[in-house]
Amino acid sequence: MISVRLTIKQKYRFRMRLFFLTMIFFLFILPFSAIASQNWIEDVMEWTINGHFNRAEKFLNQKIAQTDSSLVPCFYLASVLNSKMTHYEEQKDAQKFKNLLLFIIRKSDRQLNKGGLSDSSRAVLYFYRGSAYGYLAYFQGQTGQWIKALDNGLKAVNDLNVAVELDSTLYEAYLGLGTYKYWRSTKLRLVLWLPFISDLREEGITDIKRALRSPSKSRYMAMHQLIYILIDYGRFDEAISYAQKAVELFPNSQFMWWAYAHAYFKSHQYKKAIPVYERLLQLIETNPESNPSHWLACEVRIAEIYRRIGKTDIAREKASLILQRKDRFPDTSKNRQRLKKALEIFNRIED
Repeated sequence: MISVRLTIKQKYRFRMRLFFLTMIFFLFILPFSAIASQNWIEDVMEWTINGHFNRAEKFLNQKIAQTDSSLVPCFYLASVLNSKMTHYEEQKDAQKFKNLLLFIIRKSDRQLNKGGLSDSSRAVLYFYRGSAYGYLAYFQGQTGQWIKALDNGLKAVNDLNVAVELDSTLYEAYLGLGTYKYWRSTKLRLVLWLPFISDLREEGITDIKRALRSPSKSRYMAMHQLIYILIDYGRFDEAISYAQKAVELFPNSQFMWWAYAHAYFKSHQYKKAIPVYERLLQLIETNPESNPSHWLACEVRIAEIYRRIGKTDIAREKASLILQRKDRFPDTSKNRQRLKKALEIFNRIED
């Protein structure tokens, strides 16, 4: 038996490969999809899009208690917890989130093994299980379980493929597959140094646009993901057009305003970006469920924009306000980087 020792560089490359795979699965998993036709699912999606996580979580906990841990409310609770942890940039609900995912996978397995189901019913179960595997892959990647993360990520893609083969009108699954195809064609080529990876970006975008056909509010999360992908692809006008629609539909959604502001920023339309970030800042300040770190991130970005357009006095004034409030924010690596940036702007240090 041959023993292979990996160099530090090889280990780093291996970890980076798996990290980006799990990052991809995190990106492609639909935060909340209305497969079933219950009105309460539409309510949960709208609450989550608008950042009312406590209301959505409380409702779903009650729903689970009433239905003896039915698969559907458990799935949506996991979706809400995922969005909540992403929003707050913390992992307080991580164990509950993991337990829900394992429950969803086991319950889907049992129902699929029973047999006698229609293709559409099986497609929904494959979607739920595939989504759970994708969430789990991201969770495991964060905790350094790289091999498990890769294994579960591949299971996720396989299940979503089976779902659309069984039911081509299950539009929610196309978001996951489309986003996977897009990032596979960009991030994996960069990280794995494999130029022969096929370019599926256009196919991925087509799949995501197919997800926009969903009659449920899940189409708006497809729109949200599409905006970021179009920005990455350099199709800024198209991204801005979708972002404008998103904020018109959800004028109080921080998720949507972040995407809208980002589109202007990445396209270097700084003067148009400023009022969008300022509107986002108002939403952050007035929503009691806002993440205080987002105030910091937003103000730093506004200060940076003023620096880039040459209005250094306003930039330094913004940076000064940020630094005066630095003790109000959680001590996280992201916030340390944000405060470092604010200090650079205050000192007029050019990047």
